[in-house]
Amino acid sequence: MTSDSSSLGIIVDQAFMGSSLIGPESWRAAAQAGADWMAITEEAMTMTPELLKQLRTDVESAGLPVVMAQCHAFGLNDFRDVVRDFNIERTERHIDLARDLGAPVLKILLGEWVWRTMWPASVQWQLVVDALRRIGDHAAIRGVEVSIELEPLDTSLVNDIASLTRMLDAVNHGSVLANIDTSHMVVRGVPAAEIGLLAGRVNSVDFSDSNGRYHEHLAPGDGVADLGSFVSELRTAQARAIAVEVGPFNDPENAYQRVERAIVGTRALFSDVVASHG
Repeated sequence: MTSDSSSLGIIVDQAFMGSSLIGPESWRAAAQAGADWMAITEEAMTMTPELLKQLRTDVESAGLPVVMAQCHAFGLNDFRDVVRDFNIERTERHIDLARDLGAPVLKILLGEWVWRTMWPASVQWQLVVDALRRIGDHAAIRGVEVSIELEPLDTSLVNDIASLTRMLDAVNHGSVLANIDTSHMVVRGVPAAEIGLLAGRVNSVDFSDSNGRYHEHLAPGDGVADLGSFVSELRTAQARAIAVEVGPFNDPENAYQRVERAIVGTRALFSDVVASHG
């Protein structure tokens, strides 16, 4: 796990989506653009031993280690046991894949209140809490940490620092921690200062600028976010695994140049804050 803010990752599949750079080619391009590590999204449920062997070979040849894997876990609050159990098992399989790739973090997205008004919100919340405890136990045995991301939608299970803090407190598991997405916070109108409520509990960061209005991840300087304040708060909170998040782009043919600019701009922001604090 990297705790050094001078080490920057890239959420690589999203950044190069739609471009001619796919798979290992995009990973090598990310390394050339200045990334130190990458976050990738692969489906664990269809991962055969042969595919895993090839995936590990491709990662090694790209020269960019995987520090974070990602999983959309949208069924952890389903009131049907069979659906919820499948989604718990799938998330556990993604934890296993993260371990097999040498990634210390699995970031998961919890989804939305799909049964809002039909099923009590408190019941759905508790189902997620119970599921995350089971998932946390699985992660702890495998030496992986789970990272819960806040999403910017009104109907998201976790959509601000307050709800993320409540979730972590309710789960109360040392292997279930927080992901901070700066763009999502800006869209929700959550000030950077609230990151301090999660001091010591942030094990991954999705770092980008924001238009301030809707879900979009921009390079530093392309939006309205006070990114300097975010950097200061992330450093104070001892946040780990800082990943640049940009894209998908409307002009994917220019993805490499955009990724490179985002990485350079993010590194400069962190360097400026470090310098200003001595």
